[in-house]
Amino acid sequence: MSFSLNKIQKGIKREPRKIIIYGPPKLGKSTLSGSTKNALMIPTEDRVAHIDCDKTPVAKSYADVMGVFDVLLKEKHGYKRIILDTLDWFEPLLHEYICHEKGFKSLTDDHNKETAFQKGLKYHAVSGWKAFLYNCDVMRENGFDVIFIAHSAVISVSPPDSDSYDKYVMKIDKNALAIVEEWADVIAFYDKEIFVKNEDKGLSKKGKAISKNSRVLNLSGQSAAMISGNSYGLPDVSVDIEHCQDIMEWLLTENNNSEKVKQIKKESK
Repeated sequence: MSFSLNKIQKGIKREPRKIIIYGPPKLGKSTLSGSTKNALMIPTEDRVAHIDCDKTPVAKSYADVMGVFDVLLKEKHGYKRIILDTLDWFEPLLHEYICHEKGFKSLTDDHNKETAFQKGLKYHAVSGWKAFLYNCDVMRENGFDVIFIAHSAVISVSPPDSDSYDKYVMKIDKNALAIVEEWADVIAFYDKEIFVKNEDKGLSKKGKAISKNSRVLNLSGQSAAMISGNSYGLPDVSVDIEHCQDIMEWLLTENNNSEKVKQIKKESK
């Protein structure tokens, strides 16, 4: 690549965003994401028929997902955002595709030296994820925001310099998790807003968890109990189910310098 001074980028460049929204089931992750303007949802499980949004037939293979990408790039339409629902149901489709291409029985087959001792997941699956995310980057370069939905899982983390603790992560293989985490611009953990009420029980105190109807998009990355964070300085924000579209538009367009973000940060103090 030849370089010249006129190729230097100055200031902020607005680009489509790469977003992951994950959390426990049945909290409205698909409803929230499906409210996005000018979006097409690609479901990988048959449970989004009740959501009022444009959606493809259920993708039953990796080729089905790539076929949607191909059509969106070649044909005229009004879509500007892609939603893959969900990442953890997509993962077996990717693994199946890799096995078909490589001639593997499975990615965990200990009778094959290419996949034995978890090498199938450590190397071949990771390569497959990188190829898929490259295709997502191609969509981004062509003007599409890319939104992934995922379910959450809890893992135990044992740092070398402190006590172990539990942490929410996306429900995909740990080898793929690091790749997907690095790829995203925004990772939001979506959960109910919960507070703990302490109750006196004689000599001991017992905490009772009480949840509210509102949800929270944990965006700031300040809590060690979850994977979250973003490249735009966006704070954690409460989600009112009646204003999902406004929240998604905010998530897809705002940055740390906007007056709206400054106001949210001020109110959260």
